[in-house]
Amino acid sequence: MFVIRKILKKCPCFLVVVILFSGLFLPLKSFSQEGSSRIALTPLTFELTAQRGESVSERIRVMNSSFENNLDVKMEVEDMFPEGEEGRVILEATDEDLDVLAISRWVTFEPEEFTLSPREEKSVKFTINVPRDADAGGHYMGILAGAPPARVEGTGVGIVHRIASLVLLTVPGEMEEELSVVDFNVLQKYYEHGPVTFVSRFENTGTVHLMPDAHITVRDILGREIAVIPVEKRNVLPGAVRKIETAWNADWLFGGFYTAIIEGDYGNFSDKDINSQTVTFFAFPWKVGVVILLITVFFVLTRKRWATIIRILVKGETALSKEED
Repeated sequence: MFVIRKILKKCPCFLVVVILFSGLFLPLKSFSQEGSSRIALTPLTFELTAQRGESVSERIRVMNSSFENNLDVKMEVEDMFPEGEEGRVILEATDEDLDVLAISRWVTFEPEEFTLSPREEKSVKFTINVPRDADAGGHYMGILAGAPPARVEGTGVGIVHRIASLVLLTVPGEMEEELSVVDFNVLQKYYEHGPVTFVSRFENTGTVHLMPDAHITVRDILGREIAVIPVEKRNVLPGAVRKIETAWNADWLFGGFYTAIIEGDYGNFSDKDINSQTVTFFAFPWKVGVVILLITVFFVLTRKRWATIIRILVKGETALSKEED
């Protein structure tokens, strides 16, 4: 022990070397996470069209992203409903006695249950059999790949890992396409500089999902067109209000009032104009304004001195020109 203390006192770096070497011989398991089963699906969205009485089939790829564990998978389907204004959806199993025409009742899988080895991927075929009496318009569901609950001994709760791909199915026929802008505004009424964020809310009162093709035109106080900004294209489900934010990345804003108007069209089978709305906001680069104000005040307060300097310069230049003559 005395020898070790003497070595450490003369060479403190010896301790660092010992620690580093000891780390090399520690069990690797101490530094790695336990392998866990994870499911991955691709693609994450399907947009399909099928007539009444027809069937449409697609394939979805299911992957076990774990490096260690086998994974038992069961394919399921649940009906999809919009929630909130951010484009979120919820998936719910529909009671067969309540809604026999729900799209979740139309789907079959091949295969429905299977086991994946670590890093294995499988292509699963799903078929949607549209009834002859199906309602025209949009029908929405989520295809879920889930692992069965973990076996729990004694008291406890089994956790189910599931991931979903969304399916947007359109059944042609007599359907209503109605989309409108219910609100158009800016995040704040005053801006010193960009970006300026516009907030648009689209409401779908029809029977099929719609994607607005809209743009925002910005004009200055003189009515001159300053910019045209496209609005990001997002699906709006029937009965939902979808909020979409659009950023105008303007590096410089001159002082004054600006006017922005949103316009566009929509429709899967016919083009319809979206009702336009207008918003006004004010911009002023106050930091630049303060600098200009200070410079102006400085020249006003020292105008007599500046006038004297200018007269001296002018007279000096006149006298010099006379001497040269």
